[in-house]
Amino acid sequence: MGTKLIARIIIDIAITLLLLCAYAYRITGDAAHEWIGVCVFVLCIAHNVINRTWYKTILKGTYTSRRAVMTACNAALVFTFAIVLLTGLLQSRVVLVFLHLPGGMLLRQIHTTAAYWGLPLIGVHLGLHWGLFVKGMHKKACINGESRARALTAKLTAFLFAAFGVWASFDRDMFAKLFLGFSFDYWDESRPVILFFAALLSIMAVYVFVTYYTLQIAERQKRKEPKAV
Repeated sequence: MGTKLIARIIIDIAITLLLLCAYAYRITGDAAHEWIGVCVFVLCIAHNVINRTWYKTILKGTYTSRRAVMTACNAALVFTFAIVLLTGLLQSRVVLVFLHLPGGMLLRQIHTTAAYWGLPLIGVHLGLHWGLFVKGMHKKACINGESRARALTAKLTAFLFAAFGVWASFDRDMFAKLFLGFSFDYWDESRPVILFFAALLSIMAVYVFVTYYTLQIAERQKRKEPKAV
């Protein structure tokens, strides 16, 4: 595994973990939320620097349906993160307190809605690349009964986690957050904090699961199609 790939994995994991903490605004408070946002911003810059080749190749080569979806997803992520950053800065009460920025309910609604769109978009983004991770794991595994059992266990665990994500989507009222500009979040203090993070991670996992297996089904159907003579 090359140094560049390792750096990508570490940065992506760090961004994901910090984002989960950023969503926990009601748990962490203002100061932690803003500084976590600054860290995410710095890591996003590093992520884009490492993957700068993607920008250079947008207008090059042939666009398959998969590449079109991937490009659209990446563009949506860049746009979404830009909105989250801008609206977050304009509401800053800690990091940029000296600027006395206006803030306001409209900015808060835009910030929250854009932030929650990050969950499905990141999930789709990961799902589009999940095949590389699976292939890497398969290369390291021995082809025997034990490895098959581990693979089956991993698939079952992924399915159950995604099913939990469907429940969590209703529990966290994701429809309102994504489409109705729901600006106020909540978390019952009687519920364990770990459940909050597990719920968000599982919501993201739903989109990883659906995207990855949709690609798998599409590829199998393509292989079954008769070749033109």
